[in-house]
Amino acid sequence: MNTSAGPITVIVPCRNAEGTLAEAMESVFAQSVKPLEILLIDDQSTDRSVEIARSFGPTVRVLKNPARGPGAARWLGVLEAKGKFIAFIDADDVIEPSKHERQLAILENSDPFTLVHTGSVAYWPDGRRPAYQRTGAEQAVGRNCTQLVFARNPVCGASSMLWRETILALGNYDPDLFGTEDFGMNLVASTRCEFIYVPEPLYRMRQHTTNITGRKAHMAYVHWLAQDKFRQQCPEAFGRLPADLVRQFMVEPVLRTVKEAYWRREPRDYRRLLDLAVRLDSTDPLIGKLWRRRWLPMSFLRVWDRLRSQQRTLAPEAR
Repeated sequence: MNTSAGPITVIVPCRNAEGTLAEAMESVFAQSVKPLEILLIDDQSTDRSVEIARSFGPTVRVLKNPARGPGAARWLGVLEAKGKFIAFIDADDVIEPSKHERQLAILENSDPFTLVHTGSVAYWPDGRRPAYQRTGAEQAVGRNCTQLVFARNPVCGASSMLWRETILALGNYDPDLFGTEDFGMNLVASTRCEFIYVPEPLYRMRQHTTNITGRKAHMAYVHWLAQDKFRQQCPEAFGRLPADLVRQFMVEPVLRTVKEAYWRREPRDYRRLLDLAVRLDSTDPLIGKLWRRRWLPMSFLRVWDRLRSQQRTLAPEAR
């Protein structure tokens, strides 16, 4: 086991993570290959996150996030990194002790345009649901996997390790992709990189009620935005995608999610997604109906739902 410091910078986006950050940091320091540095990218935390990070000593540098969100944090971390290789961990996750050693061994013996990612496990600390491992990531191994990444995004982005110079050559992480910055990077990388998958679940993702993935309308919008930025950045690669695949995995998820958000009366991010849905397919009858109702507040619709529910409950008694 190699216990000396390796040429790895670990980037940790963080916002108000005092309850989980110490465990995340401990899992980085427990790596069989120690990091050259850890960059804690703080997103205006109001709790003890920064204090906890600094308590781990001089290996940790704290940087202030100039723009809110994990995409901006990754972008800044890559720019400021001193390590030859870049790894990540979110402030509420943990990694297994051999993760960096396994990835570094591959990268040091591969073409610089190589992305090494690992298996991952999603778990609930309170045990209310069983942990599960993401499947299908092994399909992204190799080159020329743009169609698979575009359609399924099977790579756990936070588990990735790459050469720093490769990330910069690919354009770095996009600060505008709040929650899908990894997907955006994977799409661009798929045009130039070999993807190598380590199947062991070396990355553990903590699940909780504040996970950004729970914001369905937001995630549908920024997922589309990542695909649209890919279209602009790599027009030739995008142009080779089958039209039916683009429709199925770029347009239809937006239409489906905005309809679901309406029927669930979810106000957050709904209007932005509806605006996009109208742009993508103004001929869809239900989208047109929702557009005509766009001025109705969700609070009004929720009151209307309650009144209708009460009417249906009272109707049998009236008979």
